Amino acid sequence: MVDSKSDSDPNPASPHDSRAGETTDSTGVASGTSTRQVDQVIVVSSPKAGSGANREQLPLLLEQLESAGIATVSTTAIGELKQRLARAQSEHRAPPVVVAAGGDGTLALVADNVSPSVPLVPMPFGTENLLARYFGHTPMATQVHQTITQGASYRLDAGRANGQLFLVMASCGFDAEVVRALHLKRSGHISRFSYARPILRAIGRYKFPVITIDIQDDGPAQSNSCRSISCRWAMAFNLPRYGGGLGVEPGAIGNDGQLDVIAFEKGSLVSAARYILGIARGRHVRFKDVIRRKAQRIEISSDVRIPYQLDGDYVGRLPLKIETLPGRVHLLLPPAANRVGN
Repeated sequence: MVDSKSDSDPNPASPHDSRAGETTDSTGVASGTSTRQVDQVIVVSSPKAGSGANREQLPLLLEQLESAGIATVSTTAIGELKQRLARAQSEHRAPPVVVAAGGDGTLALVADNVSPSVPLVPMPFGTENLLARYFGHTPMATQVHQTITQGASYRLDAGRANGQLFLVMASCGFDAEVVRALHLKRSGHISRFSYARPILRAIGRYKFPVITIDIQDDGPAQSNSCRSISCRWAMAFNLPRYGGGLGVEPGAIGNDGQLDVIAFEKGSLVSAARYILGIARGRHVRFKDVIRRKAQRIEISSDVRIPYQLDGDYVGRLPLKIETLPGRVHLLLPPAANRVGN
């Protein structure tokens, strides 16, 4: 993970942050054929970025940008990123494009520390890369370069959980216990095989305690069944993506100003296996003991110290307060992406 973090301006930027000549379609994507004028790019990378098969792409991107006459800075420190963005603002220059080279956690951390006016480009080097895969980003230097200069703007919502930004999803329960167990033993790069032992550990030890979800949205009064949900496994999605390609909440939309909450009522290994099998087959949304809601603000609590995870990273234990931040992230999409979530 890149170094340090702190809060940044939570207010969405105004529509004029997109390129001149762009129009916005019904999905929130600004379309246009003009090339973006880019004076500076800041590449923020995890120390482990590029440690796999595409490790040569990061220096190749820096070389391509410099050859194009674009001033480029590479750093692993959030503090340096914030200093350079502040300098650009004080000199009344357009904000640099920021490339987040790493996994979903690195991308969320960078997004949390830049204002909504700063264009952000993922360069995925993580295990799952859920957001990048959803929008069609790859770690290839040529595509990242094209996205920086020609990519369309997209206003992505974000979630804030106990003060920390997330872009894809938050969950508490069995899967978060698996992520916590992995976190305790993690050393260096991980793969999907790294989850095998934590999963077996959770199967043997996790007891599926009761979780309460309280929907805190303003507006017309809802019935108690809508405002408070009792379950054994809870998740909130900003995008319809989850690890392993599982479609847990297919209805999540990244720019609707709401989170999609899904709760699994029963707590046992047999029930968990049924839920997972149902998710794999796309049938779980019809189960009577699976509850789905849309919400802008929720609180999740339990009498037990249940772990929670954000975008695949273990963060802490309940209670948890979550809110949606509409249009919080200024994302640039690859030029080849003809629709959101291709």
